[in-house]
Amino acid sequence: MRDAYLDALTGRRLGGALFVLCGLILAAYVLWPSGDGDRKPPRIQPVRIVSVPQLGLAFAHPRTWKRTIAGRVIRLRSPDGAAVLTFASPTAGSHSKEVKAQLKSLLRKRFGDAKIVHDGLAKLGRRKVLSFEITGVTAGSGETRALVLVGSSAYRTYAVTLLTPAVPSAKRLVEAQEILATVRLSKPVAAPRP
Repeated sequence: MRDAYLDALTGRRLGGALFVLCGLILAAYVLWPSGDGDRKPPRIQPVRIVSVPQLGLAFAHPRTWKRTIAGRVIRLRSPDGAAVLTFASPTAGSHSKEVKAQLKSLLRKRFGDAKIVHDGLAKLGRRKVLSFEITGVTAGSGETRALVLVGSSAYRTYAVTLLTPAVPSAKRLVEAQEILATVRLSKPVAAPRP
C-alpha cells in the first residue's frame, strides 16, 4: 500500500501539480508589491463625466481639460492649449460617409498645403468609425494636424475632431486617446420641458 502511495506522489500528477505551484509562486513574487519603495502606484487622474442625453452622447475627460459647450458642439482644451478635442452631432440619422466627405473638404480648404496622411477606420469608444488624418498650415497656428472620426448610431451622426501641432505631445495624445475610448453613443432623449 505504501509503495502505491509513493508511486502516486512521484507520478505525473505530482509533477504537474508542482509545475503549477511553482508558476503560482513565481507569479506572486513578480506581481506582489514590494516594500522597498521602488515601485510607485500609478497616479490616477481625476475625471469629469459628460453626459448629453439629448444627443445620446457620453464620455469622460481629465479635470484639467477645459470644457465649453455651444449648442450641439462640445469642445475640450488641454491645459497647455496644445490639443483641442471637439465633439459635434451635426445631423440626425446615420450619415457618416456624407459628414466625413464634408469635413474633409472643409479642412482641405482651411489648411494650406493640406495632405491626407491617413484615411480608414478607427475606434470611437467600442465602435468602429470612419476616420482620416490631415496635416497642413493654419493661420496663426502654424503646422497643424487634425484627426477626424465620424460615426453614427441609428439616431444621430457624430463628428469628433482632434487638433494638435504637427508634432503633438505624447502626453496629450495619450489623454486624447483615453477620452476617445470612453465615448458611448446611445438613443437621444428629448429635453425635459420647463
